[in-house]
Amino acid sequence: MNTDEVKAFFEKTDHYLTFNYNLRIRMETVGSFIGAQHFDEVLDMPCGTGDISAPYIHHFGKLTLMDFSENMIATARSRFSEKDNHKLVFIRGDFYAHDFGASRYDLVLNIGILAHIRDPWNFLEQSMALVKPGGMLILQSTDSRHWFAKLIFTYLRTRRAAGIDKYALNKIPEPELLQKVQAGGFELVRSFRYNQSFLGFSRLFSNELKYKLTRRYFGDAERPLRQKSGSDVTYLFRKKG
Repeated sequence: MNTDEVKAFFEKTDHYLTFNYNLRIRMETVGSFIGAQHFDEVLDMPCGTGDISAPYIHHFGKLTLMDFSENMIATARSRFSEKDNHKLVFIRGDFYAHDFGASRYDLVLNIGILAHIRDPWNFLEQSMALVKPGGMLILQSTDSRHWFAKLIFTYLRTRRAAGIDKYALNKIPEPELLQKVQAGGFELVRSFRYNQSFLGFSRLFSNELKYKLTRRYFGDAERPLRQKSGSDVTYLFRKKG
């Protein structure tokens, strides 16, 4: 995977926000997982536009937002009011090159990254190491073994052949992901599944209609429906200890 091409893709925040029904579903799922809990130290990596963590700033003592996209960081800053500035730390940089030192977090968010990052398993190990014992990891991934994910990869392969897309997404099989996370000392607490893609028909529907159709079929994290049909999974893990 060419890192420069990935960075170029995510610098286009307008393209990213075109699919904001996905952001809304992921944000609401994270909110369901957080519930009424308070977390002193939180890391949102990558933070993207900030739409996932910003609505829950009142649950956080300190929120660190990290992304390698300058435009994403700028957009994320705009998601917060001045009264929250004392809680916020923004880091624009490469996850692998950054020295976190002794920093450890009560909650780490990894949303929308494993399919794109180079060496995703190494990234996952680094993220897990940043979680305090007893802390939480909220992780999103697409199960590449799922039948719907296979349709997505076939569709994307066709787009690459036509020169529309420049790079291939990582394939992350759910059994291997769960094995690695559990071997890292975590236990699965909850998960929520849906399908984030309408394949080649996405532009035929508004974001609001795509949101409503997805909710009607898959429900939400509090009242999940037809979970075996979903290939895109958001997990809540707790670190033992």
